[in-house]
Amino acid sequence: MLPKKELVRSKGQLKLFLTFIIAIIGLVVMVQTLALSMVERASVVYAQSPVITPTLTTNEQIQLYIDAHIIQGNNIPAVLPTEEAVLNPQGDVANEAAWSGGTNAVGDSGEIVAYALTLSNIGTLNDEYVITAVSTWDLIVSPITLTINSGDSSPVSVSVTIPLTAVDGEFDTAVITATSQADPSVTVSTHLTTTVGSNVLYLPLVFKPVLPPTLSATRPNSANDWQMNWTTSDAAAVTGYELQQSQDATFGTGVTTFNLAASATSQLINTIQPSANNVYYFRLRTLSGAQSSPWSATVKVIGAYSDSFTNNQTGWSGPTLKDGLRRLTYIEKTDAWYENNDWLIIRVEDSWDWAIASPLKPAPTPPYVIEFRSMPANLGNLVSHGVVFGADWGGAPCPDWSTLQGVYAHQNCFNHFYNTNLIWSSNNDLTLLWERIDSLVYCPQCGGSPLKRLGHVPAAIPFSGNVNASGWNDYRIEVRASDIKFFMNGQLRYTYNDTRWINEPYFGVFASTDEYSNSTWRYEYFKITPLDN
Repeated sequence: MLPKKELVRSKGQLKLFLTFIIAIIGLVVMVQTLALSMVERASVVYAQSPVITPTLTTNEQIQLYIDAHIIQGNNIPAVLPTEEAVLNPQGDVANEAAWSGGTNAVGDSGEIVAYALTLSNIGTLNDEYVITAVSTWDLIVSPITLTINSGDSSPVSVSVTIPLTAVDGEFDTAVITATSQADPSVTVSTHLTTTVGSNVLYLPLVFKPVLPPTLSATRPNSANDWQMNWTTSDAAAVTGYELQQSQDATFGTGVTTFNLAASATSQLINTIQPSANNVYYFRLRTLSGAQSSPWSATVKVIGAYSDSFTNNQTGWSGPTLKDGLRRLTYIEKTDAWYENNDWLIIRVEDSWDWAIASPLKPAPTPPYVIEFRSMPANLGNLVSHGVVFGADWGGAPCPDWSTLQGVYAHQNCFNHFYNTNLIWSSNNDLTLLWERIDSLVYCPQCGGSPLKRLGHVPAAIPFSGNVNASGWNDYRIEVRASDIKFFMNGQLRYTYNDTRWINEPYFGVFASTDEYSNSTWRYEYFKITPLDN
């Protein structure tokens, strides 16, 4: 018999040997399995190898793109039961409601202004509503919850306190919203505008009240100049005028004041350069000795727009890169950002998706011209880009980022527009797919793009030959009441005669993919200038 020490050593060597043998057997089994898998995979490939997929022409590929993205005419896809809540973001008729009552009031500084509203249940079911309010000035809403049967109404009172520091002409707009508790997607809002106005009592034998003038503005011209004009009902008592200009609708900041003679009836505004903040507000009051009239109604003027993307605070993007996106089909795969203080980038990475980025600034009144310079940052089959214009926005969050429904299926903005969709197919080939979009349909089960563009798409227009589709190109779109003209590198390429949306002022940039590659585009500048004729 072996000594105990030798026996332990012998057992250890045996254990090591058995472990080595087991490892060798496992490796052999794994190699055999892998070989068998490769044989089986090869047999599958071999079995499929006689199947030949036909090569599609560019026109055929573009038609597939159109079929995946666009609905022409009015053939809206049938709504699937699981999609009803998404396709109807305002809820069902069963839970509709409506506000009524006065929405404008005037009061002195420190005064409490009361509004008497009525909320009506115009749906087919009884419902309970929660009332919320958003306002800069203090207010009280009563009641904040109420139950209303179908067809009935209930009073709601709102008391707005005008700040002691508020001055004549200053105003605040409160948004009062009722939310259905049976269907929280149903909301209805009313806007209450409270303006500070003077309630000074003039003694008729001693003082004569000074009436505010009537102020108007001419349309800006191509030099971005315009004229402020006014009339007054009592010119004999006028000793002067005070005209104020600001980009703040409340005239709380950045005010420029013009002190004008009693004989003045207009003021030329000719020192404003086109910029990415192109909205200006004006108000005027009459001076009569030591007295002054209330301010006139505020006049808004929309001037020329210009952005070279050297400032990353102009609204096309934001801290999350998505803050400037107004329409998108996939949150995780769409972005817009400023790059190197030189360009705006918009990117759509996934198949059949598209997005619109916009600063939500308005274009001037037509006629005007849009000019931009762009190039692809990624070359892939049928990646596309362009600009959109003639778009709508009602002032609500665009989009509502609080819910997926608010992101994908909202109706707050860009529900209709024109789209200069330029599709890249090779270094020398671009195709203009001109789109007049009349509505959008969110239908993720319909195949292709989950957000379909519904409207009119004329035949695709190829730009080939002496075209550098992969480099920088300059584009120009002239928007007039008679037609819309599209230019590329100074050459007229297309004229479109349906101008139904041109008076909608909002604009943006667009990018889209087909089924293959991500679409990434650079924009060097974006300008909108009024045309003189």
